Order: sequence, then structure tokens, then C-alpha cells
Amino acid sequence: MRLPLVLAAAVLLASCTNSSTDSDEPVVQGSGTSKLTLSNPPAHWKVLVDKSGFPVSMTVFNIPNRADPTGKESTNVVAAAYAAKSKEGQDALRATKGRFVKTNLRTSRQGEWDVESYSEIQGTTRYRILDGTKTLSEKTLFVRFAWPVLPGNSPGYDAEMQHSFDRLLTQVQ
Repeated sequence: MRLPLVLAAAVLLASCTNSSTDSDEPVVQGSGTSKLTLSNPPAHWKVLVDKSGFPVSMTVFNIPNRADPTGKESTNVVAAAYAAKSKEGQDALRATKGRFVKTNLRTSRQGEWDVESYSEIQGTTRYRILDGTKTLSEKTLFVRFAWPVLPGNSPGYDAEMQHSFDRLLTQVQ
């Protein structure tokens, strides 16, 4: 997904890094109310934004899509925490969640998470997007997976993205 769509709230974030390791899936560690850390992402998950501290703590990953060797259309993952008692934090959360017209919106509940599944067209490419939101007393957690629906995607790509999203929801605290 092109940078402007993925980084709706991240425009204000200054810290970028390119860390990666050899693990299969990221591990998310939270401490207190002001930190959200993703460690051990798969080696092919490139970190676009890594900002800790409040009122917004966020990590954005770009995952190359084998169906698009040009790299123009890619899968993106956002994991963020927004300070619950901060106007700036909650405004950033509203901006992130309200960024897209939610075509074919389906809502569900996964444990303590409110999940929205929808699609969005960017240029000529349709993206599938999963958003998860969990509200705690001190912070609101947010996870987004957005991936292009491409003719060359492997038959199990959607299921793989859904599984990764579901797994990340169990790890973000």
C-alpha cells in the first residue's frame, strides 16, 4: 500500500528505522501505558516507522508482496497505542480509523477487540483491510493489516494475512 494511505496518523512521527530479524512473526511487548514495542519481526518485514512514547506509540511495517515484484503494491501492518486521556492521542486515533471509506464493512468481536474488515480502492488496486481496536483505561490499542488483492496472490494469501492479524491481536498489550 502506498505510504500516504498507511501512515495516516504517522505523518507526525519522526523516528524511522530499518530493523529486522529471522523470526516468523513479531512479538509485541508493552510496558506501562506509554510504550508499545514490536520485536522479532520476520526478516522481510521492513520497519517504516518506529515511534515510542505518548500520546502515540506506533510501529509500521511494510511486507513485500510476491505477486508484485515492482514493490508498488505491498502489505502493511500498523500496531499502535494511543493515550486514552490525551486529546492529541484520541484525535490521532480518530484520524487513523477514519482515513478510509469502508466499503463492504463487516464488524466483529475477537475477545476484547472490536474488529472491522473492509476494502478500499487505491488507484486501480483493491486492498483488504483489517482493523482491530481494544480500549483500556490508560490507552487504546490499534492494529491494522492492509494488503493488495492481486491476481498473482497465492491462493492462501488472504488466510495467511487473517491468521497473522489474529495472532497479533493476541500479542498486543
